[in-house]
Amino acid sequence: VERRSVCPDMEEKDISDAKMQVQGQLAAQYIQDVMQKITDKCFDKCVTRPSGKLEDSEKMCTAKCMDRYLDAMALVSQAWAARAKQQAAMGGAGGMGGGGLQ
Repeated sequence: VERRSVCPDMEEKDISDAKMQVQGQLAAQYIQDVMQKITDKCFDKCVTRPSGKLEDSEKMCTAKCMDRYLDAMALVSQAWAARAKQQAAMGGAGGMGGGGLQ
C-alpha cells in the first residue's frame, strides 16, 4: 500500500518528522496533565487551611507527597517496561491486556 496517495506532496521524512512532533506534543501534554493531577492531590492532602502563604509544614508535606507520587510513577513505568520486554521476548504471547498491574 503506497502512502503517497494520501499526501502526494509529502516526503516520507516529512511524514516521519510530523509523527515525531505530534508524539512529542502528546507526551508533553501527558506530563503536564500528570503534574497538575499530582499538584491538586498533594495540595488537597497537605493544605488544610489555605491562606496567603504556605506554612513550612505544608511546604514539606507537599514536597514529600509529590516525591512519593513521582517515585510510584517511576516504579510503575519500570514494571510496565519490564513486562513489555518480557512479552516481546516471548513473541508477544498473551499481550499486555487483562490481568496487569491494577
